[in-house]
Amino acid sequence: MKKFNNLIFTTRAVKEELPEEVLLFIVGLVKNMHKEIKEVDYLQVFEIEGCTLTHKQEIPEYKKVYTLLTTIKNCKLFFIDSGEYSTLMFNHEY
Repeated sequence: MKKFNNLIFTTRAVKEELPEEVLLFIVGLVKNMHKEIKEVDYLQVFEIEGCTLTHKQEIPEYKKVYTLLTTIKNCKLFFIDSGEYSTLMFNHEY
């Protein structure tokens, strides 16, 4: 069963603080990861520093860096697949 192939929720803080196009970009990256690597971890980590977005997972190791078209306040997000649903949240909300 593919991970992140379920309902996706975001916390209120993420919805309020990140532009919708960035949220959609992150969701798209994770939903399409299986085309790039065989094993997608249940925990995806995103770090935003200015206009740089770094996407990582631990097992198997994966890291990719993207340039955003807009500058965003530095933050770290967790995208977690619990099986029943997936949640995108700031790391401090975990």
